[in-house]
Amino acid sequence: MNPTNQKIIDELAVELGRKLSITGEDPIQVLKDDLKDATVDALDYCNRDILVGNMSSSVKDLYLFRRNTEGVEGETSRSEGGISQSFEVGIPKRIQAKLNRYRLAKVRSL
Repeated sequence: MNPTNQKIIDELAVELGRKLSITGEDPIQVLKDDLKDATVDALDYCNRDILVGNMSSSVKDLYLFRRNTEGVEGETSRSEGGISQSFEVGIPKRIQAKLNRYRLAKVRSL
């Protein structure tokens, strides 16, 4: 992981650890691993190698989205006891809109 990205992941881990009351060495390491995955998702979406600008805010949103949908991977909708739930697939549109300003185009030859 790039040192700049690692520094941002460490800062986000402190913020989210405080916000979500995550304590202990192992839970913090799991938080950092999940933040690393969210960072990779954001960087892949933007075709970048380093987090720039306010992309860290989108990484935090992606982490929270992934945490909230944990355990329902592969499902697009569910109905239980007369209650229907539907889940977004991929990166939610709200987060995509925030990341679009940092997206780089890929140049291809014909």
